[in-house]
Amino acid sequence: MKDLITEFLDKSVIDSLSTFLTSSKSDEICKAASTVVSSFSSSEFKCASVEEEKKLISSFKRNLSLLVEKTWVEQVDISLKEEVLYKLDKYCCEIEKDNWAQSYQPFLKILNDVVYLMFGSQAKTSDFGEYALRIDPEFGIFCWYLRNLPENNNWSEEKNKVAQCVALFFLANY
Repeated sequence: MKDLITEFLDKSVIDSLSTFLTSSKSDEICKAASTVVSSFSSSEFKCASVEEEKKLISSFKRNLSLLVEKTWVEQVDISLKEEVLYKLDKYCCEIEKDNWAQSYQPFLKILNDVVYLMFGSQAKTSDFGEYALRIDPEFGIFCWYLRNLPENNNWSEEKNKVAQCVALFFLANY
């Protein structure tokens, strides 16, 4: 996928993700996140005010709930679908309380489960990123972003917030 992503993204976006992942400077983190978001959205992303943040969380929750509810799944995955909706509610309650760092791993789990519900076992293959880029470039870029996030981090609360808000922004507008 590393080679294919360069067909869809400018070097500046790829470099911005690298900067985002390694920087601890708030202004660099926000600028890099904004550049990454510009690759899948024409809307402006910024480190939001409290009111904008609440609106973002609400839109994210509504859109992701609808996406999960409307996704057809095999009988064996119905319980996973219900579990994702439950975890989504719990996650949104936590981030509304500004518990971004402790919500990071549940956030990744929810999003990986949603991608699995949407694409089935294909989502767990090594070439899924390429597949996603080819069928829906914006979604593929979003998957590239998710796959580059570390499973664990020791980031600041603010950096965890920005990392999650990038995904929230995409899914609130998807």
